[in-house]
Amino acid sequence: MSKYALALVNIKGLGVKTFSYLIPDEMKDKIQIGQAILVPFGRQGLINAFCVGFSDYLPEEIRAKKINKILDENPLFSIEYLKLLEWVANYYCTDLVTVLNAAVPMKLIEKASKVEQAAEFVTFEGASKRQIEVLEILKEMGKSPLIVFEKMAKTTRATIKKLEILGCIKITNEDVYRNPLDILRISEREALFELSGDQQKVYEGIKKKITTGSTILLHGVTASGKTEVYFKLIDDTIKSGKNVLFLAPEIALASQLTKRLAKKFGTEDVAIWHSSISEGERYDVWQKLYKDEIKILAGARSAVFAPLKNIGLIIIDEEHESAYKQTNPAPRYDARVVARKLAEFHHCSLLLGSATPDISSYYKAVNSNNLFELKKRFNDAKVPPVKVINMQEHGRAAYRSIISKPLQTAITQTVEAHQQVILLINRRGFSTYTQCQACGHVIECPNCAIPMIWHAKDKLLKCHYCNHVEPFPDTCPECYSDALKNSGTGTQKIEMLIKELYPDYNVERVDSDVMVRKGEHIRLLERFQRGEIDILVGTQMIAKGLDNPNVTLVGVISADASFNLPDFRASERGFQLLTQVAGRAGRGEFSGSVFFQTYNPDYYALESAKSQNYEEFYNTEIVAREEFDYPPFSQIIRLILSSENNFRAEKSAQEIALRLCTMIEKYGITERLEVLGPTPCVIERINGMYRFQILIKNKLEEKGHNFISSFLNKITMPRDIKMSIDVDPIDIL
Repeated sequence: MSKYALALVNIKGLGVKTFSYLIPDEMKDKIQIGQAILVPFGRQGLINAFCVGFSDYLPEEIRAKKINKILDENPLFSIEYLKLLEWVANYYCTDLVTVLNAAVPMKLIEKASKVEQAAEFVTFEGASKRQIEVLEILKEMGKSPLIVFEKMAKTTRATIKKLEILGCIKITNEDVYRNPLDILRISEREALFELSGDQQKVYEGIKKKITTGSTILLHGVTASGKTEVYFKLIDDTIKSGKNVLFLAPEIALASQLTKRLAKKFGTEDVAIWHSSISEGERYDVWQKLYKDEIKILAGARSAVFAPLKNIGLIIIDEEHESAYKQTNPAPRYDARVVARKLAEFHHCSLLLGSATPDISSYYKAVNSNNLFELKKRFNDAKVPPVKVINMQEHGRAAYRSIISKPLQTAITQTVEAHQQVILLINRRGFSTYTQCQACGHVIECPNCAIPMIWHAKDKLLKCHYCNHVEPFPDTCPECYSDALKNSGTGTQKIEMLIKELYPDYNVERVDSDVMVRKGEHIRLLERFQRGEIDILVGTQMIAKGLDNPNVTLVGVISADASFNLPDFRASERGFQLLTQVAGRAGRGEFSGSVFFQTYNPDYYALESAKSQNYEEFYNTEIVAREEFDYPPFSQIIRLILSSENNFRAEKSAQEIALRLCTMIEKYGITERLEVLGPTPCVIERINGMYRFQILIKNKLEEKGHNFISSFLNKITMPRDIKMSIDVDPIDIL
């Protein structure tokens, strides 16, 4: 056994530097790579660390201190896993401890296995009549958790203790697996569906490609049956002795997906991983994964860091979704990029799927001959027709100038036919801004340069960036007039208006404001699936993954909203959202219809979404991307310099941009590395910090990335300036 352990201490800013600690004799047979340990570290005293290696030698001038304690004898990761995290740290220009804390939350260490007492029948000898009755129940139940037996037998802990003393029962302490799938209430198994001709052809083509370790794209229109193709490929992978990682963009979708997987492949082989499962459940799932006791892991983006062993296939459904990107805090990783590297490590294929693929994904798949398509809905079901409502013509006659007459008529016909409706408004809250009608002043967050959002239910103005809240003012803070008016529309207002129009029907709202309790999204979507909700109002959360055959009408209240953002991906995001939500209608035996309310009916992305024509949109968009050197023709790296002092933030941004441009000119690569800015961010101030951004367009691929990374690693920022680095940002707001 080695003399020293190499420890990665839980202190940011140290990169990948490790420290050597003496292994006490009593720990030499116990310590392993991946264990959490407690070590002394200078003035900071005892701190958490991870054992990442061993050594027998130290320089003579260094005296190693002893490891204080092994916090958990169960290792949390392997050396191979650590190599993946090192790659993530390097790619996203951050340190390994930051990545490690995101991947392996230190809270996991505090949640050791749950121990539960269990009772087991031994004999009837020496018991009274009542005790025999209690023992009969236990004998029939078999070995049972003590708390369950106590309830079933309607007895007390004191009675059970007496039976133990008499030797009639045996009480043991046992580890209990806290299974987050319990909330899904899985009943019986289901067989895999038989594939259609189109599905079978795509399945066979992908199956041949899987052995090559490629990144493959399955582009299938909404309701084309992509999931059934996934399941067949999963079945093949498991039968070959390998495991599967399956990612969905959000918790609600991951939960729905996991329920379907558990029905097909059994709860004992399937696990779920996302931020809403408890730390205890996460600890138990982590240990099962590490021991290679799970065959299929489903989850949201953080599941890409779960220690699933022996991976044979990685699937990312709805791969276009921005939810796969972690925006704050660091590491600002993209689960799709990490999954690609994970697939390399395991020599397996990555399968991406979407009805509206990311432009870059589609471009790469076309040019690598790794594109497969399902262009028709399953069983040749018709794509619902889309009617564009020009609100320039219909706005005045609309209910409260928001819900047009044609959409009202369609809603009435749908609910009266006992079918269901989805209404999308991609903005939560009641109104989007509060303005004085006398002087024009808009009430903004005191910390951020954005309007406050009125939440009628809570009777509060809220900032969706820093969570600042304040009551609605009696008068305008600028001119003291009482002519304050809430304007704009959010999910709360639409919910209220729909309840006014349809008081006899059940209306519910889905957005992040109501999804606060654990499992709330599952309960609400199950109610919708059972037909207990007639009209579902929500944000983009309802635009994906819902597969309810009784939904025959989808209405988009403001189809322009996503197109109006100052971002090069605005058209793509808007097209994807409209196409995805339109795909929720008409998935069953009844035909569906879709309404887009808009003030700009001729916009090209809206026209493509209306006809559900991805290729038409892609062909227009890819030309603009190439002309302006945006992805996939470059990599974007975004630097944000922020400070409480506006002048200091701008000056620091200018200095860094100048230094970077000088370096690029020195190496003669100005045509391949382009620096834009600095400029004020679109949202100039958040949380009291003024923000300036520098955009870097990298056309040198890995060499350019390494050049930028090396430059940034040499920068030391003053204390009053914060620099955030966002590699492959999803927006530039």
